[in-house]
Amino acid sequence: MAKTTVELPETLHRKLRVKAALENRSMNEIVLTALNGYLDNFRLSQDLPEVETVAAGARQNRSKKH
Repeated sequence: MAKTTVELPETLHRKLRVKAALENRSMNEIVLTALNGYLDNFRLSQDLPEVETVAAGARQNRSKKH
C-alpha cells in the first residue's frame, strides 16, 4: 500500500478523529472510506486516460529503460 501525508485543517482533523472514535475505527479506515466514496463517481475527462492506463504506461517505460 502506498503512503501519502496530507496536512488537514484542524477542524477537519478533529471531525475525522471524533468520527473514528465514535465508530471505533482507525483514522486510516475513516479517511479511506471517505476517499473511496468520493472517488466512486470520479471520472477523468474523456481526453485523459484512466489512472490504471497511466500507471501501466509508466511501468512499461521504466522497464524499457532497464
